[in-house]
Amino acid sequence: MEYAYKARSREGKVVEGSRSAPDTAAVVDWLRRQEMTPLTIVEGRGKPSGGGRGGVSSPLATSSRGEGLLDRLNRLSTISIRDKAVFFRQLSTMMSSGLTLASALDILKDQTKNKRLAYAVVQVKKMLDNGVSLAAAMKSRPEFNTLMVAMVQAGEEGGLLDVTVDRLASFLEKQENLQRKIKGALTYPTVIMTFATLVLYLMVTVIVPKFKGALDNLNAELPWITTVIFDLADFFGNKWYIILGAIVALGAIWMVLGSSKATRPFVDKVRLRVPVFGDLQYKAIMARSTRTMGSLVQAGVPILSCLEMAGEVSDNYEVRQGFAALREAAKRGQGLGETAKGLKIFPLMVAHMIAIGEQTGRLEEMMNKVADWFEGELDVKVGQLNSLLEPMLIVFVGGVVASGKEAAATVTSVRGPSTG
Repeated sequence: MEYAYKARSREGKVVEGSRSAPDTAAVVDWLRRQEMTPLTIVEGRGKPSGGGRGGVSSPLATSSRGEGLLDRLNRLSTISIRDKAVFFRQLSTMMSSGLTLASALDILKDQTKNKRLAYAVVQVKKMLDNGVSLAAAMKSRPEFNTLMVAMVQAGEEGGLLDVTVDRLASFLEKQENLQRKIKGALTYPTVIMTFATLVLYLMVTVIVPKFKGALDNLNAELPWITTVIFDLADFFGNKWYIILGAIVALGAIWMVLGSSKATRPFVDKVRLRVPVFGDLQYKAIMARSTRTMGSLVQAGVPILSCLEMAGEVSDNYEVRQGFAALREAAKRGQGLGETAKGLKIFPLMVAHMIAIGEQTGRLEEMMNKVADWFEGELDVKVGQLNSLLEPMLIVFVGGVVASGKEAAATVTSVRGPSTG
């Protein structure tokens, strides 16, 4: 029987063709031997995307009108790291309990609460039923990133899929914990800044105008500090749209610069050098990248792929360039630790730990320890930031109160002589 297929090559190109085979499973098996990922297989010689005249689409095909519409609707929803961590943790638990992969996915497609992820599991299960490997099936779905596919593929090739899925679940749980730490670090400063802005707003729009009205009626000469306070209050109160417009414009310019390939390196460099928050971002990025590399090496993914993905997850040009330099060194057969010592993005202690990991054959363990160290440093920085913000808030509120007291004292001193 003749089948038309559409598949993705190792280079990422979409390839179309046809092949004679007894069933779709045989076509899938042949495509895998050619190192291609099956996307669509239909019976007949017609184009796989259309299914051919009278052709029967296999369950691999996801381009039919019904599924395609549902797929597009599901893409509108998001899948959090927590959703993915829970999914892989449940999959790991079921597999370690003796359930087959197919049975575990059958249960999870009904148990998964996130609709987009549940739909992806259904599609992956259909591909598994047609002989596609789990890694190949995941690769065809946008819900699973390159890192997840690489780890699962390494587990399948090494015959340790259950162990690898467990490691992937642990990795995602740690990433989710890191994400929660970052959000926690930003929540407190955001609350403080919101409170400070509210106090300033009330001062400018309610308190100061009352004092200014009282003093204007007295036609008295005001101390310079009181004049400055009144002028600032008048500007912030009546020209607020200028301030808001400036903030919006600066934000828009920053976003444009960050999205441009030409200026992105400059923006990423500035982000890492912003006082206080730049260091927080650096430690969070390095914790994520080194944890990624440690997990990939532990799963048996080739070192060049590990370094490439560790740089990609950073989403920062400087860090990505650092891992790219390590990747080039690995291609030349040079030591990663020695190369890292010459790169500013890697602290000297981290470079030494990488070198020790190479020498002892425990690189994955050392990379995970480096990630633990960065996360520990992040916790310390968050604590320091919170300790720094508290006195700053006290000083700010004190300044507001002192300004109000100065204005009140001015009113009292001016009224005194005039009533006597």
